Amino acid sequence: MTEMRTQIGEMRYNAAEEQFEALVTFHSDAGRVRLASTFKAPVTTPPEVAERVLMSRALGLLDREGTLQARTAPLPSERQRRPRDAAPRKEGFAWLSIFRAA
Repeated sequence: MTEMRTQIGEMRYNAAEEQFEALVTFHSDAGRVRLASTFKAPVTTPPEVAERVLMSRALGLLDREGTLQARTAPLPSERQRRPRDAAPRKEGFAWLSIFRAA
């Protein structure tokens, strides 16, 4: 099962449109997906409420066809690492014999 982390960028209030706006980033094993999210509400709305609504709306748009999304591959540091074998392979070290002293 894929685990997904969610991150919200800088949230701002657009007074002309009377809405909160933010860029929401979803991090998963497959990479990152960024979506723009909006929430029409008065400026007096608590920031925690606006943040939760922006994130839930972005999640609803995540798999919707026709949604503008920015996708990027995972960074090398974000990729899951496979566990290595506990016992070293014997044939893997044969090439070290060329470094033996005479």
